[in-house]
Amino acid sequence: MGLFNTLTAVAKKKLDTTKERLTKGKREAIDTSLPLQIHIGSRIALDQTPFLIHGTAITQAPPAPECLVFAYGQISLGEALVHRFYLESCTNPEEKSVLQMVEGDGIEECRLFAALDEVYPESPEDWEFWIGDEEGYIGLPQFEDKKGHSYDRVWGDEPGRIVPAELNETLYLDSFGDKKATVDHASMLYGRWIDEEAEMAEYILISREAHTDDSALIQISTGIDIFPESITVKY
Repeated sequence: MGLFNTLTAVAKKKLDTTKERLTKGKREAIDTSLPLQIHIGSRIALDQTPFLIHGTAITQAPPAPECLVFAYGQISLGEALVHRFYLESCTNPEEKSVLQMVEGDGIEECRLFAALDEVYPESPEDWEFWIGDEEGYIGLPQFEDKKGHSYDRVWGDEPGRIVPAELNETLYLDSFGDKKATVDHASMLYGRWIDEEAEMAEYILISREAHTDDSALIQISTGIDIFPESITVKY
């Protein structure tokens, strides 16, 4: 079950509405102090310029002119926080993406990711191919996509394979955390230049996702950097 399927399953979880009404007034929402004041239910417009300039050189499709934030994920990185805003097109809810911001001393990183592929290993040998201690694909110095594009590892400059980053994400589907789930990631980030002179790069994020329902898969996403200033937040 991929992330978006997990979010769908959590959304169907029934709540005790009487208890919910009585307790919400006593609690602070979890999404009141997020970057750019984005919150669950926000509508945001993303800049189309990178896609107009670079066209099909960017693997992922351009985002919808306006997207709805239908879920929020958070990952702790010591003194920094990773904020993951799950988006769906306001005109076609099947079109989904993730706006990821790393917040430390301000917003240090802002990227838009979209799912590229999902792999469901069926045997120990399949899992060994992806996450084996010796030669697991996640963590090797390079990754090659199905189109033959080669991406260099971004995290870590050691020779040979390095261990994927272990990250724990808490997912929220409502502002008070009544509908939530956790996902454990073992991830590695790769990148390639689309336009080195303009410092335009494309990224591949590969992650083994382990979900609270005991399912697991390999999620492959493609991403690009965007400027926070180019994001328009509508309440």
